[in-house]
Amino acid sequence: MADDLLDLARAAQGACPCGATHAMRTREIYIGEDWTARLTALARELGAGGVTLVADERTFEAAGRDAERALGQEFPVKTVLLRGRELHADAESIGKVLLGVSERTKLLVAVGSGTVNDTTRFVAHRVKTPYLVVGTAPSMDGYASSVSPVLEEGMKITYEAVHPEAVLASPRVLCAAPRAMVAAGLGDMLGKYTALMDWKLSSLLTGEPFCQRIAGLMRQAVEICRQNAAGLAARTPEAVTELTRGLTLSGLAMQMMGNSRPASGCEHHLSHFWEMRQLQRGQGASLHGDKVGVATLLIVEFAHRFFAKKRPLKPVDRQAWERRMRAAYGDLADGFLARNPLDREEATSTQEQYDRLLAHWTELKSQADALWESREEMLRMLAESGGPVHPDQVGVRPEDVRDALLCAWLLRPRFTLLKLAFDLGVLEEIVDEMLA
Repeated sequence: MADDLLDLARAAQGACPCGATHAMRTREIYIGEDWTARLTALARELGAGGVTLVADERTFEAAGRDAERALGQEFPVKTVLLRGRELHADAESIGKVLLGVSERTKLLVAVGSGTVNDTTRFVAHRVKTPYLVVGTAPSMDGYASSVSPVLEEGMKITYEAVHPEAVLASPRVLCAAPRAMVAAGLGDMLGKYTALMDWKLSSLLTGEPFCQRIAGLMRQAVEICRQNAAGLAARTPEAVTELTRGLTLSGLAMQMMGNSRPASGCEHHLSHFWEMRQLQRGQGASLHGDKVGVATLLIVEFAHRFFAKKRPLKPVDRQAWERRMRAAYGDLADGFLARNPLDREEATSTQEQYDRLLAHWTELKSQADALWESREEMLRMLAESGGPVHPDQVGVRPEDVRDALLCAWLLRPRFTLLKLAFDLGVLEEIVDEMLA
């Protein structure tokens, strides 16, 4: 059933009018109950030798024990168990996995979703060893991706990593995942609407390459999830499996683009900002996809207000904004300001961005209007799936909403609608309108 995902991705391979040559390197996507046999066969094909299996305490019980047992019939298996209630892809998790890799390790197997997969993929890249992933929840779209968001000294930084050789999952295990994780997967996918808007905006205003093929692949991934949103409330195997397919296709699109641009825009920046602030407070972080879904609703409103009227270009007091960034980021400010200085120059000047914005106003406004018109549907889909729709439902305070809308764009040197609003000097004005 998942073979069609590879067919969709393969159709986008090769030299592209966007100027890139796209390659899809994951060899298999399998969602079915014979996954342990496929896992063993793939390990054999890859000449596994020794296997290092990575799981957390919950994912080991969900699928890790079965994976360990199946692989152990043919290969020596070293299992690394990540323990704790609040796990992150950070130095501690990465170090523990690295210690579980020996000269005998010829294959890494991640059994889990976000943290387990990001950690294993990062290590696989560093030790130059292939890896497979066994998904245990349809909670995020990173299974087939080739990048890893890592928490480094409190900063959420996305690193280039490596693609999985295969993505495997059991529908039974996916359906047994907590309801909140299913809703989080839908929230993560809805974020693609605003991510694609940001990408197109950057293409028109700064000349960043935009790929119609990859964008089309991402739209197909979102549509798969949208069509099955109603079934997620009832946790039907078909709907949960289709959500997983959509999430996996999203990861393949990122893999083929070579970065997260098709799947991550300012809605993800808000999510990462909130996560870091929650960690700074010692507050338990909510699920990534939940925060992305809530952030997407905010960005849809921001885009609607941005394009409601043409605003004049205004000067930006960068010294005042630096003080604001330092207050918002605290001890992390120096790191982010070094990576993404406030005076960072885009490929086009601010005046040229403004001129291009006016030239493409009708096209961009139409896209923002379409998102605004679909906002009620997004709200309904999230609510029916059991997902949050308001910041306070993900532990985000009113001041966090304001700070994220004003300051989260600093997280990545990536051109987004929030960065454009900052450059044009209208960011605070629009945020004030939203939060009045």
